[in-house]
Amino acid sequence: MSTIDTMRPSCQSDEGAGEYSSAPSALMAMLNRVAFALVKRRTRAHLSELTDEQLRDIGVTKSQARQEVARSFWDYEA
Repeated sequence: MSTIDTMRPSCQSDEGAGEYSSAPSALMAMLNRVAFALVKRRTRAHLSELTDEQLRDIGVTKSQARQEVARSFWDYEA
């Protein structure tokens, strides 16, 4: 009997044993999403600082830039 076996509830089958090993990967996935959201927030802040000429260069209108900057930092397409 291993230590992990003593930590699992007796009603849990071996099929659910992967739950314990997936916790770190779930945490990493969450941290990656938060990091990605923070990068999006930073790039939106940079977008707000671009001049009209720079916006034209990248093919974005001032209205589109304002709309993107107004989005919440957690609001992104993955």
